[in-house]
Amino acid sequence: MGYFRFNSQDYSESERRTALAETYAPLCGLDVDVGDEQLDVNVVVRAFPRTVVADSFLVDHTAWRTHTHIADGDDSMLLVIPRQGVSGIASGGGSEQFCTPGELYLLPLEDPYVSRNEGAHFVTSIGLPKQFLESRLAAPDRVIGKSFRPRDASAFELLLGYLKNLYHARDDLSDSAAKLAEIQIMDLAALVLGVDSDSEVAAGNRGVRYARYQAMRNYINLRMFDPELSADIVARHFNISPQYLRKIFGEFNFTFTDYLNAIRLDWVYQQLVNPAKVRDYISTLAYHAGFSNLAWFNRAFKRRFGLSPSDVREKVTEQIR
Repeated sequence: MGYFRFNSQDYSESERRTALAETYAPLCGLDVDVGDEQLDVNVVVRAFPRTVVADSFLVDHTAWRTHTHIADGDDSMLLVIPRQGVSGIASGGGSEQFCTPGELYLLPLEDPYVSRNEGAHFVTSIGLPKQFLESRLAAPDRVIGKSFRPRDASAFELLLGYLKNLYHARDDLSDSAAKLAEIQIMDLAALVLGVDSDSEVAAGNRGVRYARYQAMRNYINLRMFDPELSADIVARHFNISPQYLRKIFGEFNFTFTDYLNAIRLDWVYQQLVNPAKVRDYISTLAYHAGFSNLAWFNRAFKRRFGLSPSDVREKVTEQIR
């Protein structure tokens, strides 16, 4: 996975416009103007083999893709997802359409366009292969060159969550993880755009299921200290059955219980090796992490780390004496 970051604040005020014109604009295949005197632009781009994901924070921004840029031969489709602020887009010589958070715009890069925004603007853009979309879209005329609502609202929420996780991962993705991430993004994007029935089944079996798995893991991570947390509670939150939840975890070689116990044990271990926590009772840490049976906790801890909690604590204590 290729990774690129441009932040205008990395340059002196006198260098920012030159850096924007010579670095950011050519990368995006655009002419760009930022009207704000402070020139605040922060862009992170991840390039996968078949798709590109860009997160952009811009202020008072206008961009043009001209016939000169189109000569680069890029016929991808750009799925524009405003996260903050309103995007005004005019594609192929048509009238300007406005795209707000919760809406999307599918922009063909083989046509010239103008996009602009006033004030602070945060947008995610996903470059998708034209051939990939044309073979899957159920009604291309309803979405290409238009502002529209997601065809599948649940897939859209999962896509936003997936993109958020990807943003925080920055460039820390292995090759295998990057390949999987690209598949999930493309499948979820296809569902959001509205695909034919055969493509929907294929995408649903891959993108939605994996994104839902990631969303459930995030939910569990946030609530891991709740001793009452259970598969039933998580399933209810995601409006699925506990049996389906267990099936999804099983496809990724986990059980719900194994995953929950693993993150709780990892948390306790991190507290035990932290010299600042050396006075905290092991039992207090275990109970705080959601364990209710200390004997079971001790056995599970030793199976996972090869040492008892007391052994780990003793090693840390010796190091700080």
